[in-house]
Amino acid sequence: MDDPKIKSDIKSESDVESKLNNKSLNKFPQISEKFALWNKLITRDLNSTIGKPTFSLYTKDDITRYLKDPYSYQKQLRAAVIYIYGASPHFRRLIQYFVSLSDLSYVVSPYNIDPKTANTKTVGRNYRRVLHAMSAMNVKSQLPKILEVCLREDTFYGTLWVTNDNITIQQLPSDYCGISTIEGNVFNVTFDFSYFDRYSQYLNYYPNEFKAKYSAYRNGIADKWQELDSPTSFAVKCNNDVTEYAMPPFAGILREVYDLEDYKQLKLTKTTLENYAILVMALGMNENGEWLMDFPKAEEFWRNLDEVLPEEIGTILSPMPITKISFEKDHAGDTNTISDAEQNLFSAAGVSSLLFNNDKASANALVLSIKADQAITYGIVKSIEDAINRYIQSQAYGKNFKVTFLDCSPFNRKEVGDMYLKACQYGIPMISYYCASQGLSQSEMDCMNFLENDILNLKETFIPLRSSSTMSSDDVTAEAGAPQKDIDELSESGEQNREDA
Repeated sequence: MDDPKIKSDIKSESDVESKLNNKSLNKFPQISEKFALWNKLITRDLNSTIGKPTFSLYTKDDITRYLKDPYSYQKQLRAAVIYIYGASPHFRRLIQYFVSLSDLSYVVSPYNIDPKTANTKTVGRNYRRVLHAMSAMNVKSQLPKILEVCLREDTFYGTLWVTNDNITIQQLPSDYCGISTIEGNVFNVTFDFSYFDRYSQYLNYYPNEFKAKYSAYRNGIADKWQELDSPTSFAVKCNNDVTEYAMPPFAGILREVYDLEDYKQLKLTKTTLENYAILVMALGMNENGEWLMDFPKAEEFWRNLDEVLPEEIGTILSPMPITKISFEKDHAGDTNTISDAEQNLFSAAGVSSLLFNNDKASANALVLSIKADQAITYGIVKSIEDAINRYIQSQAYGKNFKVTFLDCSPFNRKEVGDMYLKACQYGIPMISYYCASQGLSQSEMDCMNFLENDILNLKETFIPLRSSSTMSSDDVTAEAGAPQKDIDELSESGEQNREDA
């Protein structure tokens, strides 16, 4: 710290923080510790029980009341869907199905550049830096978490931890976040800093911006609700046409989830009751109204029978006949109520039950249903795209580039790949799009091309096997025609023709 040049650069504590955010300087004795903290993001202290999440099973009446006033009960609705997501395999599978409808393949392309006047070296250098930033973001592992939260709770609130080699997206507590402004087609996050009054031990696990704004709130300089800095903080919303409150997109099917559990319980009870039986011993009576057997002897027979029967079978000694009255449906018209409840669940979600073990699956209907569902997920992906582009274009190296996510998933990869491949065959510059649709990002494409061609020299090392498709007419020395079939592949007439030849 004795270097006068460094002293002249650092004017105040805020200057230190700004240089820290620019990944340039830190207080020198702790520079390695601070860098290590940035690369290993701590989210919670396991030695502390403060802030332990609590869960409760809401009744169907509670859910109905919450849905009548989603603005006032948005926290309760969020808690309900989080609980059901863990408790119901049907609900969880539904959410994960929608998440899987995008593989988050992306392409980085120039933006607002004049090809005639652009400096190719500068464009190439900045292009590499954008690719490096996208690689540091770990798109394929981090962004599905945003999709999952949006499809489950409607809104994801996040902030970025940025270092030279890593960009980590930290989720903010939804109950203390809100949306009040939109900037660059991206929602900004307004945070309730009274959160740290209750969870002060978590303050060190948030970026420096939170510490400064919480201090301003504690000192009475600012209100408890303060907007976080953009573009490092952002919100992604599934129902982006409703900004006043969070409305989980599948909250409407919570009652159907409860119905499914009720039907399962009813079937269990019915099955249990069907395992029981009652044997009735009736005392006969003659024409004069006298018992055919005296009661003590009849009781003795009854007790002998009762002692040898299993617990599931009861006995009755009755002086009169007993008629069975059953409320069971006719077996011919009986239906599987659980199967019907499952189909009602997916129908209420707007998803075809053909996707989930339906015995009437149709290939064409299934494909069309997936395409309709994929449009819902892709709408969220485009909102994530806007948030990423806002961050990338705020950097000096990324102002002339944009990231485009493809409408591609494991279900339509072949269709999308064939479309881009055909475009490439006609000379349209879509090689990067084709590679991305097949799961190969642009940075991986460049690196693998360099590795295989320049380092390993695979094109010259791996020579295709000689066949009629790889040989010219001058190389053909074998007899013309298809190769001869084995004897077990010939028909009787074929064997006879071979013997006659």
